[in-house]
Amino acid sequence: MKTVEHPLAVTYLEAVAREAAALAPERRNELLADLTEHIAVAFAEQPASNEAEVKAVLDRLGDPRTIVATAREGETIAPPVSKWHSHAPLISLPVAGLLGGVNLVLGGIAMIAGVVLLWAAPHWSRRDKIIGTAAALPVPIALVGIAFTAATTGPLDPGLLTLVAPSVLVPSAASVYLFRAGRRMSS
Repeated sequence: MKTVEHPLAVTYLEAVAREAAALAPERRNELLADLTEHIAVAFAEQPASNEAEVKAVLDRLGDPRTIVATAREGETIAPPVSKWHSHAPLISLPVAGLLGGVNLVLGGIAMIAGVVLLWAAPHWSRRDKIIGTAAALPVPIALVGIAFTAATTGPLDPGLLTLVAPSVLVPSAASVYLFRAGRRMSS
């Protein structure tokens, strides 16, 4: 059996992999490859014939937490994105247009919340966030139009549908785009 395949060495590398889960995949793979190489070189220079010698070599490499902490220095780590954080803007932007047809204040709050959540989400690029924000613009325009139309013609005017439709359809299309862009970024 090769010494790098020794159960203690495998357990050590698995511990490093667990500790390095928050690192970027390429950085984590590079770190594990380097450690595997160090272990192989150490055992090539001084073959380990028992568990105590294998353990001594691994102890010289250092604690897995310390190794990963050193690897993290200077690297920005993206926090994991929750399902809520990734889906909330996708839902609130189109819903803002619907709510605007019923209650202008709720529609405005939903639109602002959707845009804020969109910009707070770390998994979309700046370009995607600009597209999502631009797609939310029909909502306040429609809200003003709905308020004006409802004040002059009444709340059940068929012309309101021409204002509500784009304030729902455009953000819905942007939500589909953002959903696909978010999936591309995470894969």
